[in-house]
Formats: sequence, structure tokens, C-alpha cells
Amino acid sequence: MNNNAQHSYEFEDFRLDHVRGVLFRGEELVNLTPKAVEILRLLVEKRGEIVSKDEIFAKIWPDSFVEEANLSHHIFKLRKALGESEERKLIETVPKRGYRFVGELQTAKLLEIPNGDRKKSMRWWIVATVVALLILITTGWYFYERRSGNQPDVETAIAIRSIAVMPFVNESGNEDVEYLSDGMTETLINSLSEVPSLGVKSRSAVFKYKGRELNTQTLASELNVQAILFGRLTLRGNDLTLFLSLIDPQTENQIWGKQYVRKLSDLVALQSEIGRDVAHSLEDRLTAAAEDSLSKNYSKKGDAYRLYLLGDYYWAKFTKDGLLKAEKHYEEAIAIDPNYALAYTGLANTYSVLGVNGHMSSAEAAPKVRVAAERAMELAPQLAESHVALGAYKMFFEWDLHGAENLFRKAMELDRDYAVPHELLAYVHRARGRHEDAIGEAKRANELDPLNLVMLGDIGVCYRFAGQPEPAIEINKRLREMDPTFADARFENGMLLAELGDYEAALGEVTKSLELSGNSTKFKSGLGIVHARAGDHAKAKKVINELLAESKEKYVSPMDIALIYSAMNDRDNAFEWLEKAYQERTPWMFELKVTPEFAPIRDDARFDDLLKRIGLIPRSN
Repeated sequence: MNNNAQHSYEFEDFRLDHVRGVLFRGEELVNLTPKAVEILRLLVEKRGEIVSKDEIFAKIWPDSFVEEANLSHHIFKLRKALGESEERKLIETVPKRGYRFVGELQTAKLLEIPNGDRKKSMRWWIVATVVALLILITTGWYFYERRSGNQPDVETAIAIRSIAVMPFVNESGNEDVEYLSDGMTETLINSLSEVPSLGVKSRSAVFKYKGRELNTQTLASELNVQAILFGRLTLRGNDLTLFLSLIDPQTENQIWGKQYVRKLSDLVALQSEIGRDVAHSLEDRLTAAAEDSLSKNYSKKGDAYRLYLLGDYYWAKFTKDGLLKAEKHYEEAIAIDPNYALAYTGLANTYSVLGVNGHMSSAEAAPKVRVAAERAMELAPQLAESHVALGAYKMFFEWDLHGAENLFRKAMELDRDYAVPHELLAYVHRARGRHEDAIGEAKRANELDPLNLVMLGDIGVCYRFAGQPEPAIEINKRLREMDPTFADARFENGMLLAELGDYEAALGEVTKSLELSGNSTKFKSGLGIVHARAGDHAKAKKVINELLAESKEKYVSPMDIALIYSAMNDRDNAFEWLEKAYQERTPWMFELKVTPEFAPIRDDARFDDLLKRIGLIPRSN
């Protein structure tokens, strides 16, 4: 056998020479790192088989802790070098398992390398070796100087002032652990947000990328941050393992990394430790206040904290079923730790949403919201969430706009990056007819939480209530592009189109919202409103009868029926149902003064009487 022979693999027009650690496309050398070539070789050798991420880590980086993002980046570079497209894939991602080479592999064979190629190869290896040595020397000098404190100018230049904590990857192979990976991510985001001078991307900004494979440079560019933190979590029984890695996206070097192995019962202490470790990797020195804030979980009991995370996980689904599960877990957390303020705010917010969205009557929801919110305020008056929970109660169930505004403003003082008080203050301004102030606060909430669809939608609602259809149309268009299945956006667009007289398009949008929401009574009421505006009172009345029939099986807000009668200009029936809504203290009565659907009956004396009783206009002496 000729001594110049080398073992290679061929697929399409590529030749992988794994002895020299290079990939050729035709006669040209493909620019890849040695690690990328090793990964490709491993996948090619197991063509058609799933190669797990753990196996890749063990074989490519046997003696190092490497973040999953590093592997994702190498896969990204490989796909780019292989010229992959949507129609043509050579490396397939198998979600939550690993990767598989699916290209047509030619028979592995021994190839004779011409002398000229061999000389080129030798020159290439000499250059590569020299470059690698220079990088090693430079990197060693850099870290020596940095840690020895001899280079203050360099330290200042690389000071990190913005970070994105990406959703921790659940590698347990069990979807029931998803609440834990999501919850720990959110807790860390909230903790790091307390560190002065550090900008931390919000939950919604980073969770948009959950399950997606993007390289660190793309992530950093889209999120506009200087560093990215990645995590991988596994839970086996009561044993929790977490790998964290902080990456500099410009160099793709790991700035800091650590593995944590703990018992699930130590979750609270672990979360505080993680917050301090990450913060210290970014800041030379933390203030005492920052150290204290990083340790605040408002419960020292691991089981209570875990149940609270479960509650948050289900609450975020924003469905009736999810909210009822959230209620159960928050109550379980409180049973374990009766002084757990955050669990009380979660419980108060759950009952608020159940009442506001018509899943529960105000008579049932309001006292539960009040008790939970007041208990949270008693336990943690320094917590912004306590003020928001109590403010929401005052606004939705007591129609006390002044009291609600004071609480929302206090929440803003306590947490400058908390979007919710800005969102709810927009409701207060809107209810008072201060439309420009409402639009401004809604925009501020959106700036703080840019990927939250509800908050973006709130801007459109504020424009519609202000009688400005053009920007409202643009907002609704953006929402449909971001998520065509977002029912609220479809409903709002339907209401807007009905106001503009395009009844056919309006019916299409509201019908779609009804399908997407699972037959929400609010959206069904919208169907009746559109029929009424179009002059088809028979169909509008049919919707009313359907809602009345449904009210025998589930709660239907009197407001939903009053809205349809108002659109029909059936004043007597409209005020009969508005009076029922008033007696029930229906949440959205506080917006009665400005709700566009009540325009047909606004000149009636009974309307002013209602506004006075609600407190939206002064009573005459």
C-alpha cells in the first residue's frame, strides 16, 4: 500500500479527509475549525443514526465543560459550509435528542494524494500550527494580565453592561420538568435585573428563541447585548444538575462557566448562589444592596419555591385550564410557606385574570383577589408585584382609578424595568379619556417587554379608543405577522373593521378569533356587535340567545350582552343589562365612558347616571 494514501469519506461533491482533519469541496479546501471537522466525521461515520449531544460532548470535548451553544455554533458553521437550504439538508436536528447525518455517503475508500496536494497540505498544517500557537500564547497572556490586574484599560473596554439569559434547556427527557427550566431562567432574569448598571433582557424577549438554534453572534445582534448566558438542566429523581456558560458573542469564547450538582430540596439556595455567581462574573464588586437582592426568593422552603414555579408555568399559558392549575399550585406553595409573598401575588393575579376574562364572576373573583393582594402587601410592601396585584384589584373590581394609579406608580419606583404597571396605568389613562397619556404608557410597557403580544395589542386598543384607526391597523398587522393564532389581535381587528364599515372582513376576523379562543363569550359577543353594526339585528339577537343559553352552563358577563344591545341601539335592553353589570361590579365597567361600542347610547341620561355611580364623572351637588 502506498504510504501517501489517506482514509476519506465522499458525499455529493465533498471529500472529508479525517486523518488530516480537513474537508474539500472539489479541489478547494473548506474553511472549518478542527472541532467542526471532528463533529462532521462523527456524524458521517454514524450516518443515519442519531448521535446524542452528550456523546458529541464526550468524544469531541472529553476533558472540558462546553456549553451547548458552542455545539450549536459548530453545527451552524457546518451547515453553512455544506451549503444547506430548506430543501436540502445533510445534517438533521432531532429535537431534544441530537443530530443525524442524512446525506448520501459514498463508499469509504483509500485515496492517493498527489505530491503537489501533499506539499500544499504540509504548508497548510505548518501555517495552522503557527496560528494555533500564537492564539494560545496571546490567550494565555490576556487571561494572565486580566486576572493579575495589570491591564485596567483592557478590563474597562470589555466591561459587560448588558446580558441575555437564554431559556435553560431541559435535557431530562421529561416535559414535566419544563416548568423547572423555565422557572429557574425567569428567576435568574429577575435577580440579575436588580444589579445596578446591568441591562437584562426580559423573559418574553428571550423566550422567543426557545427551541431555536442560532449562533451567539446572531443572538447578540438581535437582542443587542454584550454577553449571553446559556444553561442545560437535568433532573433525575431528586438530583439536579445544571451547566451554565457565559459567552462573549464577538469572540465566541467562554467568559465563565460552572456546573452545579444539587438536591432538588436545595433549589432556593441554589438559585441565590447562581445569581451571585453570574453577577460576580460580570461585576468586579457588588454593592451590599445588590448582594441582598440577589438572595431574595421570598421563601426559604424549596418545595414552596418549586410549586410557585409550577404556578408561574401554568399561569403563563393564559388559558382557563392553565389558570386553574396555577391557582392550585400557588395555594399548595402557600400551604407549605404561609409567608410566601410572591405566591400570594401569583394567586391574586390568577383570580384577577379569571374574573377579567369572564371565566369567573366578579362576586367570586373579587374577594379572592383582595385577600391575596392585601396579604402580599402585608408580607412584602417593598415588592413591586404586591403593588400591582392590589392596584389591579382596585381598578378592575372597585373601579378606584385614583387608588390604582398610586399603586402602579409606586410599583414603577420599586422596579424600573417592570412592564406591567405601565400597561395597567395605560388602562387608567384610557378610562379617563387621557388618550395620549394612555398611548405613551402602553408604548413604554411594550419597550420594556417588546415581544409580549398582549402589551403590543394594548397600544392598538389605545389608538382605537382614541379614534385613531390608522396606527391601530398597523399594530394589528404586526400582531398577525408575529402570531397568526393570537385570538385577541383577530378580535381587535374585527372591532376596528366594523367601526370602519367593512363588515364582511370584520365578521371573518371575529369568527377566526372565536375559533382560536375556544368559543370565548367575549369574542362571541363581538360577533353579535358586528352583525348589529351591519344592520342584521336578527343575527345579532341570535347571538344574544346563544349567550343566554350558555349562561346556564357557565358564567356569561352581562356586559357581553349589553354591548350587543348598544350596537343595535336597543336602549332599554342595553341599560337593563348594564345595570346588571353594575350590580355585579363587572370589571370592564370602569372603561364605560370611552368604550366605542357604547357610542350609540352615550347621549342617554341613564348613561351619565351610570358614569356618576361608577365615579367616572363628578356627581352634581
